[in-house]
Amino acid sequence: MTDFICSYFGKGSDGKEWTITARGFASLNDAEKHGMFMMPTPGVQGFAVISENEDAWILYTDKSILPPNTSVTQDFNSFKVTTAPKLQLV
Repeated sequence: MTDFICSYFGKGSDGKEWTITARGFASLNDAEKHGMFMMPTPGVQGFAVISENEDAWILYTDKSILPPNTSVTQDFNSFKVTTAPKLQLV
């Protein structure tokens, strides 16, 4: 069975990144609607729409709002969205 997921993410006032993973949507469109609903919430910087089954998970970039240099990883039964650190020349 396919699970449709919305992982929305942001940064707190302390600068720490956070991700909240919401599951149980009936379709990719429902997961996208949830992400759009959460966007005006203070601190939310974007969301990732994901489908998952027993074998794999797929990120749908066309239904997600992801800033450049964003990484989406699976962390046990959840997902984590982080921004890559800026490259520094030394």
